[in-house]
Amino acid sequence: MFLSFIESEEWPLILRVNLLLSALFLILALLFVGIVLYLRVLKNIKESHRKKLEIRLIDFVNSYLFDEDFKKSRELVAFKFKNLNTAFDFKIATKQILVFDENLKGESTQAIKELYFGLGIHSFILSDLKRKEWFFKARALYALSKMNIKVSQDLIDPLINSSQIELRQQVMLYFLNTSEKDPLVFLDKLETPLTIWQQVFIENSLKNFEIEIPDFSRWLNHNEDSVIVFCIKMIVSFNQFQNIPLLIDMLDHNAPEVRSQTICALQLMEVSESLQLMVANFPDETPSNKRDILYAISKIGTSKELQTLVAHISKEEENLQIDFYKIAGAFEDQIPVRRLVNLETLSDNWEDYQDYSLKMLTGA
Repeated sequence: MFLSFIESEEWPLILRVNLLLSALFLILALLFVGIVLYLRVLKNIKESHRKKLEIRLIDFVNSYLFDEDFKKSRELVAFKFKNLNTAFDFKIATKQILVFDENLKGESTQAIKELYFGLGIHSFILSDLKRKEWFFKARALYALSKMNIKVSQDLIDPLINSSQIELRQQVMLYFLNTSEKDPLVFLDKLETPLTIWQQVFIENSLKNFEIEIPDFSRWLNHNEDSVIVFCIKMIVSFNQFQNIPLLIDMLDHNAPEVRSQTICALQLMEVSESLQLMVANFPDETPSNKRDILYAISKIGTSKELQTLVAHISKEEENLQIDFYKIAGAFEDQIPVRRLVNLETLSDNWEDYQDYSLKMLTGA
């Protein structure tokens, strides 16, 4: 009847079009409401199922761990067959097993691992690790690292240079948790920059986990400059003074950021013998690295080394001139400094000071 009305030529076209659009929007509105109600009901069903399964899991795990009369092998098979049938079930089981593993120590840890394998959670984790979506892989790596369970390197190595930074971080966590003797082996295969947050994360892990600290000079020739910068920081952080000769060599590295970190590291380690090379490199350094060298001299150098650099600070480098005047204040007895009252004339006065400084060095 509705279609015959729409097709009837007795009614104006505009009325028929309006009626058709109204009917269409009504159908869409009803469909939308139906979908919302369906999703809401589905969510409530899943939430109810989750709570019930969590309670059954907690009771089962407690019995498995602490009830001496509990028939472990038989009950394990029965529980798995009855309760773990979908991916959603395994997600809930994985979460509960991780909670138990985090809160229990000693002999219970081994029993938790028996449950992890016996309930089929490991197979579920491996299936996630083999999926294409990065977030499934990240979830699997998180579980493996928390449980301290190793898997084939063929599954892990391709993920080290993933385009997803979150996945790369989970790979690092996996190695840090599962590798007792070589926790930073992933750096050998890393081809992507090591972010600041990742550097902080690795350093905190090395300090908080009971793992062997590697010799960071191993990666001073890495292709990624960010890895070299991180290793220089760690050499200082873990007092690896045996690597000082290698650090001095890094002052000639082609990356400015590596040289900058090296200058700061040698300053912190109070390696005064490195100043000779710093001073020699000063004329060709970046403005930022020149500033680092000036401040390194203020900490571990002498007034003569500082005075030597005056000739290599140009009239246009006003920020360096100001830094020089600040630092020279620490050597006021050895370096007579003409105090500048008006910073607007700094560059003009600097040329006079360069001549004055040169005469001081030559004894003229």
